[in-house]
Amino acid sequence: MLLPRELDECSGMVSLGNELYAGLNDSGNAAELYIFSLKPGQKTKVVTILGASNDDWEELAADHIYMYIGDTGNNDGNRKNLRIYRIKKNDLLNQTEVQAELISFHYPEQKLIQPSNHHNFDCEALVAVGDSLYLFTKNRGDSQTDLYSIPAVPGKYAARHLDRFDADGLVTGADYRQKDGSGELILIGYTIEGKGYHPFIIYFPQVSDTGFFKGSPERFTFSGRLQTETILFHDEHTVFVSNEEEHGDKGFIYQVDIRK
Repeated sequence: MLLPRELDECSGMVSLGNELYAGLNDSGNAAELYIFSLKPGQKTKVVTILGASNDDWEELAADHIYMYIGDTGNNDGNRKNLRIYRIKKNDLLNQTEVQAELISFHYPEQKLIQPSNHHNFDCEALVAVGDSLYLFTKNRGDSQTDLYSIPAVPGKYAARHLDRFDADGLVTGADYRQKDGSGELILIGYTIEGKGYHPFIIYFPQVSDTGFFKGSPERFTFSGRLQTETILFHDEHTVFVSNEEEHGDKGFIYQVDIRK
């Protein structure tokens, strides 16, 4: 399924229900969200986010009331303005301009804030669970992912380090859902070999509370060479995955079966 033309650098996507989805573009683009349907012939709605700028938007997450825009991209490791914008989902659905609230944070473990291409303080994956936001880092330094949490309310915070997982690659997106008294976590990312991107999915089918990395994960790898950026649960057995329009690739949504 082809992404809307407005989402030429889609790096975050969530379901709004009723077959509607919200997506965003990453750095260098406008502070806008795009509401769209996968039904043919449906027009994309553009929503301007007031009080926000797109330094490097990389992820969308949602709970029952709010949408969270992760302005958490940190390619060079030297950002001092990491932040997440919070907006009301009902406003997003009913208005074309929405005021954002600000959640600012930093990583206490990052002692030096200076340019680097070999660091562990980039983040493109975010989920909202309960009263907190959980960040999964994109570790350019060691190809693992670190789990941090911050409160899901406006303010300034030191992100709390909770856990670490050997992703064996660069994590670029996440989604979580409640299921039968427990939860499911799914991560998307890629490895880089030469000039090629090699996508993978890591699926945690049994998550107790927020012990996201407990249990036995399942890993899926793909032969394609796409810069996969987003993932979200679609139905009982499948997920949606999208890629950026990079290196001549068009942006698509792919439906992937995660059943073994």
